[in-house]
Amino acid sequence: MKEVVVIIRPEKWQTTREAADKLGLQEVMHRRVLGRGTQGGLRYLRSSSGADEGGMRFLPKRMIVWVVPDEKVSSLVESVVQTNATGNLGDGTIFVCPLESVSIAPTG
Repeated sequence: MKEVVVIIRPEKWQTTREAADKLGLQEVMHRRVLGRGTQGGLRYLRSSSGADEGGMRFLPKRMIVWVVPDEKVSSLVESVVQTNATGNLGDGTIFVCPLESVSIAPTG
């Protein structure tokens, strides 16, 4: 099992989730996050967080997490890349992390 974490543009969240659904990966966790990577153009953004001039400015992003069987990792990563690639900086980041064990809480 692997944990696949992607950080993408917020407007790509719905299409990314739909692409993962087609692979049979419906169990997903997501959060709205703020962050910044290597994309240029941040100096032109106005800070919505009230940061003073020269402070760190963050962009809205969406973080999505799947726990995936090993055999589905490459198809998920490929699907995420195809769905989110625009050729511009800021398209996203993908992390694939090994899991030592997974425990599922009993229901009912």
